[in-house]
Amino acid sequence: MPDFDEASATRRVSPGRHHVDIDGTWSVGDVPNGGYLLALVLRAVLAESAHPHPVSTNAHFVAPPSGGPAQVHVDVVRTGRTIETLRATLVQDDEARVEATVTTSALSRTSPVEWVGPPPEPVAPVDECIPAVVDLPDGTHVGLLEHVDLRLDPQTLGWFSGRPAGQLSMRGHVRLADGTQPDPVVLALAVDSLPPTVFGLGRLGWAPTVQLTLLTRSLPAPGWLTVHLRGRLVRDGWFDEEAEVYDADGALVAQSRQLARIRVT
Repeated sequence: MPDFDEASATRRVSPGRHHVDIDGTWSVGDVPNGGYLLALVLRAVLAESAHPHPVSTNAHFVAPPSGGPAQVHVDVVRTGRTIETLRATLVQDDEARVEATVTTSALSRTSPVEWVGPPPEPVAPVDECIPAVVDLPDGTHVGLLEHVDLRLDPQTLGWFSGRPAGQLSMRGHVRLADGTQPDPVVLALAVDSLPPTVFGLGRLGWAPTVQLTLLTRSLPAPGWLTVHLRGRLVRDGWFDEEAEVYDADGALVAQSRQLARIRVT
């Protein structure tokens, strides 16, 4: 089974053009996970960028790809002394599947924090959390969880036994099963690795991401990542999710917000 670096690798075939092999096992059902697809895009972007790290990523998931060959097309929009903006498209069968705009710069783990807001609700320690399983109650096979070690806070896991908590909330700890340590590309996977918050309302089924904005705030320390998900509104088949990701040192290293659809099977 390929590790994360191999599964998200890109091969530059010409300036701004990269070949990728989408690994269909990093999936929910038969659809590759959005965070994994974003990791593929970021690998190609960083290979073209004058700066080493993504700091802001805005992605639209236009159409779901399948496992197999694809391309990432990257164009530089503007280059500055400390930041660069690039546009990237994941293309399969001549069809755009993911469109992203990425701003890159240089991040540090040691820069001082000038201000930080109140922390979110605590997550139970790793050894008190429940390991996620690859098969959901509705029969969906989550191949992603063969690669991601996910431990869910029991207070947000009632939906699995038919007792949903009645709120848009999900919390847990994440690390890659192959031992790969977190970096800014792994953070793109982390923000989209927990079950959708609408499961907390008992709304199981595929919940495809339509748009996701990721802010990378720091280089993460090695070890577990702690992820908090919460939402504000469910209406007309749409719901939102906000994520905060903390590293093993307790530093806020990533934030995201996404808009998704409810597709009950």
